[in-house]
Amino acid sequence: MKLRSAIAATSLVAAGGIAFAMPANADLVTRCVGEGGAVTVPGDLVVPAGKACWLNGTTVEGNVRVAAGADLIVDGATFKGSVTVAENAYVDTTDTTIAQNVSTNNAFGSYFYGSNLGGAVNAKADEGSEYDGFVYTVDSKVTGRVNASVPGEVVVDGSQVGGALTGQGTRYLDVYNSTIDGKLTVADNEEGSVFCESEVYGDAGYTGNSGTLQLGADGPLAPCSGTSYWGGNVDVSNNAGTIVVSNNIVRGNLSGTGNDPAPTGENNRVRGSVSGQFENLQAPAAMRMAAPQDRKDDLAGTVKERRADAQAEAKAAGKARL
Repeated sequence: MKLRSAIAATSLVAAGGIAFAMPANADLVTRCVGEGGAVTVPGDLVVPAGKACWLNGTTVEGNVRVAAGADLIVDGATFKGSVTVAENAYVDTTDTTIAQNVSTNNAFGSYFYGSNLGGAVNAKADEGSEYDGFVYTVDSKVTGRVNASVPGEVVVDGSQVGGALTGQGTRYLDVYNSTIDGKLTVADNEEGSVFCESEVYGDAGYTGNSGTLQLGADGPLAPCSGTSYWGGNVDVSNNAGTIVVSNNIVRGNLSGTGNDPAPTGENNRVRGSVSGQFENLQAPAAMRMAAPQDRKDDLAGTVKERRADAQAEAKAAGKARL
């Protein structure tokens, strides 16, 4: 009896050992605080709340999560999963590949330079959020869509967006020297939009914006000397700011109603029909242009400041245990 009891007890312990060992076989989660180098993280990576992580040449096999108030600065890295950015958190990538979606919610913002994003960029904020949640892409490629409904800025500069580009209720949405393969939607933006020396291959719609809309024109918000190309229909309706539409080639139709003041513009070639307030379009009056690239410069300054603070904090924390 004693032998059988001992065997039974040993079996239970062994079974318990197996039960306790199972979590070790689950996906690994690695915390990043400080600086990390050219290593491979086999599972997911998280930057804890309020901390800073600076990665150089790192590969992450799983997903990446930037917790509330945290910062993730990335140079020359490869992320094989998705990236999620929480409240007042920030992600900043240079020469980095992200295989799946980037999602931000009430974030401070996101910045991508020379990076290749294999999924979409989805930025959203709750009503009344105190954080801008800006999206800023420079010389980058986004395979999917860019969808922003945040109180901050959206700037696409020298970049390619493989899906639709949407700015809903943002401060402004500006596109410079970029290609948008899907639809372009600019709606309810406080400071309007600039579309300069760029191409969009889906339909484009501008509605409910209260700020200036500069579509292809040289001013009034930014200098723009080249031609812009619109592969589908363009509709500009029910906006309440200055609208200047010049130096465009529109493959589809150009239409618009309910804009006050009425649009102005010149040097547009429209292959489809022209209707509404764009019939007999009047040339714009001489425009006094804002300081060149003021808006981008301001946003670039915000990026530079947050990045520098995060890098200093990561350096002070020392080597991350990856």
